Amino acid sequence: MEKILRINMSELTIKEEKVADKYKYLGGRGLTSSILLDEVNAGCYPLGEENKLIVAPGLLAGTTLSSSNRLSVGAKSPLTGGIKESNSGGTVAYKLARLGIKAVIFEGKSVQDIPLTIKIDKNGITFEKDPEIKGCNCYYSTEKLFEKYGSKVGIMVIGTAGERNLLTACINCTDTNGEPCRVLGRGGMGAVMGSKGIKAIIVDDKEIQNDMQKKPEIKELIKEFAKKLKGNVVTGEFFPKYGTARTLMILNSLGGLPTKNFSLGKYEKAENISGEKMAEIISSRGGKTTHNCMPGCVIRCSNTFVDKNGEKVVSSLEYETLCLMGSNLCIDNLDDIAILNKLCNDYGVDTMDVGVALGVLAEAETGIMEFGDACKAIELVKEIGKGTPIGRIIASGAGMCGKIYGVERVPVVKNQAMAAYDPRVIKGNGVTYATSPMGADHTYANTITLQTNHLDPKGKVEASKNLQIFTAVLDSLGFCIFTGRILSSEPGFLEKIVNTYTGWNVTFEELKEMGKSVVLKERKFNKKAGFTKIHDRVPDYFTREPLKPTNEIFDIKDEELDLMFN
Repeated sequence: MEKILRINMSELTIKEEKVADKYKYLGGRGLTSSILLDEVNAGCYPLGEENKLIVAPGLLAGTTLSSSNRLSVGAKSPLTGGIKESNSGGTVAYKLARLGIKAVIFEGKSVQDIPLTIKIDKNGITFEKDPEIKGCNCYYSTEKLFEKYGSKVGIMVIGTAGERNLLTACINCTDTNGEPCRVLGRGGMGAVMGSKGIKAIIVDDKEIQNDMQKKPEIKELIKEFAKKLKGNVVTGEFFPKYGTARTLMILNSLGGLPTKNFSLGKYEKAENISGEKMAEIISSRGGKTTHNCMPGCVIRCSNTFVDKNGEKVVSSLEYETLCLMGSNLCIDNLDDIAILNKLCNDYGVDTMDVGVALGVLAEAETGIMEFGDACKAIELVKEIGKGTPIGRIIASGAGMCGKIYGVERVPVVKNQAMAAYDPRVIKGNGVTYATSPMGADHTYANTITLQTNHLDPKGKVEASKNLQIFTAVLDSLGFCIFTGRILSSEPGFLEKIVNTYTGWNVTFEELKEMGKSVVLKERKFNKKAGFTKIHDRVPDYFTREPLKPTNEIFDIKDEELDLMFN
């Protein structure tokens, strides 16, 4: 990937740049965070002209090497006020890389009366107006875009939430089946895209030859990696069978499954929304229990949930949604959760932040919602699509709901909702929530993957720190974090992949130094934005309210957190 494209939305100008030497070894998150630190005023208004939206495929994207075609999007977050990178699978990173594009930087704000569609192909970039999809949601918009641009393009699109600049707005990317279901979900990246005046980004790699894919050493490496992933019990057996939803019963058994707005760690009806139950229902109804979201992926952890008539509802039902819109709301019906998921995908909002926001409303005791009331939850999410005041409040996140309705127990860090791991039990994830520059983001370092006693606070700061660094490496290379089980455990293999693809001669230690530099850059940006050590905390109630049934609290001292990257 030899070029960076800079698009000024205020002037509708395009500039092609050679990759600067300092960015040569960076891709994905490493590149988005570096450019943000170098070019964006950390104190700027996130939805204003000064902020930039940066789209970057991982460094290794562009072939069918399994699980290596993830896309990173970075900006200053309107939700957290700090640096943000959100990443997803799908086909866009693959296609951008095949076009030789290392990053696209969107600057300024469009003054057009209609949000623009930006098409990127081998001939360059064009700006187009698609008035038919102005004010429309993601599924309809994607259908119309495929009709206009062909079924083989990759699409990034926002729904009405993004057009309205709501703080939890997502960017939806199309998967290998053309579904706009691979979501750049966290931190309000859809709001930033909407603020720039962009409705959709079309990436067309038609007629591009992939010489890299033809090289014998690359072919062999693709086969070798696929074999390793298939041979691992988690990536080769559990994920293809149950997807990420397999995690639900594990967390329930540990007593760390967020239930009833994170007030309990075990849900008595967990089996009803488990990965096993979901796979059983999908199979009996004729849906797909497994498919790949990006080219070449052999893990195949995605699914297509169908209704009782065998009609598609949503793809894909993931663990975070099953928990935060299921056990967290005391809803135990997969059909209801699937509808909630589909509505969020359609409007273009983060299922995680919306699920936690609904839990906060249920705790508020205002009569707006009660725990276990799936019909009311669906009704409230539909208000997001209507753009009503209560819909806008919910789509502004759990932190906003807590402030407006006077709820103390709001599970957020840096205003971003926690993922589906209670930090009192999965203490390493509590460290990650607290210290991540991006808010309560489990993907920054998900310690549930480690073989450890999750209840023991000892060593969890160091464990999270090391995993934060390694995850930054994976995000920069474009790997799905599920590959970490292989790439961290087989000495020499990660370097072999990187060096075979790039022709470099880097060591594992050099890759880790790169990962560490990415984390430090992100922390530096936040410091410039006004963040201090006080922001690297979980809410106080997690440190004093024992979580049943384990009766654990988050008991890692502030002093330890502060020393993490000293």
